Amino acid sequence: MTGDFLIYTTHLNHTPEYHGSVIVRTNGAVVPIECRYFRKGNVSSDPIKPTWIPFSSTKSGEGHLSFSLRLMNGDWLTERTSTVYYLGEFIHIEASVSMTNHMSLKLYIDHFVAILCKDKDSTPRYSIIDHNGCLLDSKAEDSFSTFVLPRDEWELDKLRFDLDAFRFLGDDHSLIFITCHLKVAPVDQRDSRNKACTFQKVQNVWIPLEEPSIDICACCHVDNCGAKRELWFGSRGRRDLVPEAETEAELKWEGEASLGPLLILDTDVTKLATESLNEAERRLQERSPGGVESEVVLIVALTVTAVSLISASLLTLFLYRKHR
Repeated sequence: MTGDFLIYTTHLNHTPEYHGSVIVRTNGAVVPIECRYFRKGNVSSDPIKPTWIPFSSTKSGEGHLSFSLRLMNGDWLTERTSTVYYLGEFIHIEASVSMTNHMSLKLYIDHFVAILCKDKDSTPRYSIIDHNGCLLDSKAEDSFSTFVLPRDEWELDKLRFDLDAFRFLGDDHSLIFITCHLKVAPVDQRDSRNKACTFQKVQNVWIPLEEPSIDICACCHVDNCGAKRELWFGSRGRRDLVPEAETEAELKWEGEASLGPLLILDTDVTKLATESLNEAERRLQERSPGGVESEVVLIVALTVTAVSLISASLLTLFLYRKHR
């Protein structure tokens, strides 16, 4: 210590390893290091801003997850802009979660419900997915709903499934709203409460989307996938069932998302039978690369070509006979 400074000294030693070689390309070295700190300084009552990120701040930032639902086109690459569907079509739905600055987690759908209005507690209601990931609609006799596209290690934040379009019986508006409860879990946490299962009618068995064992889907048969307790959350005090073993930290890994309204119309055959003549002509022109006019031009061109060939053949035959 000197009058104004606290001096700290040390030495950095470097000893190269030669590994029995007959040549060297470096020498040993000793580097002295000296650090000087002012012994005296001014101290105010203003708060000190640390240059590191405290653990509590990091934990809070990582706990914030954003869940969403999107309507997709059949290629699963672009988002669908129209919310109008016909009976017999698939509704391609992609659930996703934003996991920026978060440990590797996997997305699951706990329950997925269709209703007639925005009120998620309204009736009637139809459970599409329930019991922590059982796609109940796939068990209906007239349904082809299924989870699709097994996820690789780069798409753990997405979960996709095809929903066979339907309407509520007796509903004149043909509108449906969808509300969904989503959650994430550690990648290696594979059990009956973290799954995506589709019912295969041919084998009469529940099949997981990507897990090697079908045992995690066995509980879908009995509609009981683990002990649960009631938890109150939400502005309306709605009670949802969550696994009893979950901790308070895990509850932050859940969220809700919604879609709608979706307009579900009759099949395209009914639409074609009732559309106007002008609309039918427009659709015909859209299906033809050049419209109706291009088809007429093509027919005329083929006719002229055929007449020319026949005339040339007759003229050749006439000249040949005259020459003989």
